[in-house]
Amino acid sequence: MAIFDRVLIFVENVVAPTAGKISAQRHINAIKDGFVSTMPFLIVGSLLLVLASPPSTGNFFFDGWHGLIEIIGKDNILAPFQLSMGIFALYAAFGIGFSLAESYKLRAMNTGMLSMFAFLLAVAPMISIESVGGVIPSTFLGGMGAFTAIICGLLVPEMQRLLIKYNIRIKMPEAVPPKISASFDLLIPIVFISAIVMTINIFLGGYDLQIPSAIMKIFQPIVLASDSYIACLIAVLLVQLLWFSGIHGGSVVGGIIGPMLLINLGLNQDALAAGQPLPSIFINPVMDFFIFVGGAGGTWGLVVLMMRSKATQLRTIGKMSFVPGTFNINEPVIFGTPIVMNPIYFIPWLLAPALNTTIVWLAFKTGFVAKIIAIPPWTMPAPIGAIIATNSGTAALVVLSSVVVSSIVFYPFLKVHERQLLAEEKAIDVVTEQTDNLIPREAN
Repeated sequence: MAIFDRVLIFVENVVAPTAGKISAQRHINAIKDGFVSTMPFLIVGSLLLVLASPPSTGNFFFDGWHGLIEIIGKDNILAPFQLSMGIFALYAAFGIGFSLAESYKLRAMNTGMLSMFAFLLAVAPMISIESVGGVIPSTFLGGMGAFTAIICGLLVPEMQRLLIKYNIRIKMPEAVPPKISASFDLLIPIVFISAIVMTINIFLGGYDLQIPSAIMKIFQPIVLASDSYIACLIAVLLVQLLWFSGIHGGSVVGGIIGPMLLINLGLNQDALAAGQPLPSIFINPVMDFFIFVGGAGGTWGLVVLMMRSKATQLRTIGKMSFVPGTFNINEPVIFGTPIVMNPIYFIPWLLAPALNTTIVWLAFKTGFVAKIIAIPPWTMPAPIGAIIATNSGTAALVVLSSVVVSSIVFYPFLKVHERQLLAEEKAIDVVTEQTDNLIPREAN
């Protein structure tokens, strides 16, 4: 128990405060908010990609699906995909700049637009626009431009703060309406941004690079490392440790690794469009639907066990948590059981997701289940979400295996907790009975 107590003290005194500071950090929050704002576009675009890419199994249903695609036209179906997932980094640049500007109490709309301008200037080729057919190449508008979007979204508000601090601005007379005055405030920042970005791009052009390609070269080792079993396991365990200390682990960890996972998704979607093997495994649905079935910790199996418990408290929590857990919402279990800072559940809380991570990774690595090409809403029931994300029926079997493993791991620890609660309930019944006997009954 001494080791156990030290672990709990470490989680409470080190992990929780550190995670709290990270989750409150304005730049981390701006990145998280910026990418969260792109999710509706990513979900719709991803689902359209699934619709346009039916499996080639040769049965009647899929043959009809292929025929329908030919009638509608694959390009027509993918047009919204190209304008959603295909350019999501553009939306992210605006969202990150907007969010950070709000935290600094700057003009958020102006800053978001300026961040988007800086991003477009960075990703546009330093060549005559006519030489590329009058269009901007989309190479870095999607996943490959995610890090560029982050940098533009963070640096533009910081630059505006400096300009305001040193009063470098065009002041309009007080009679000028505020909205017009605000628009003129962008003139000097636009000049600064244009000069800085163009200078960097001209310099990089000498090395046959531009800003986003140079940034991707710098971050390439991180992107490659992010798509590994170790990276996935560390992310899962961090989520678990944070939830155990009462902090929303998915929000904190997701804000840090989110850009890498979206880059991995973009690589898979590009490979699918090119008819090549999909390269990446670690994408959001791996945790949302395969590892964390029922929410963080993979608690759906635990909920089912609770529903059959002899202890009234556990049985009640299980029944209350069944429907939310089906849609991957498990705060009732985490805080109602409770699992947060409860020594009984510390081992299964870490062990069950770790085992599921290993099984799920092997399933993807061996090709038992197809790799992910879409991001369904995380509240979708796990088997359905997993099938849609991979366009593969075997995904449901992997989800089922995660539920079984979690149930087996949690079971003995649940029984320990159940015995404690039954003893407490029995003691309460005894005290209640004794109290009732001491109260004199009214005479007839």
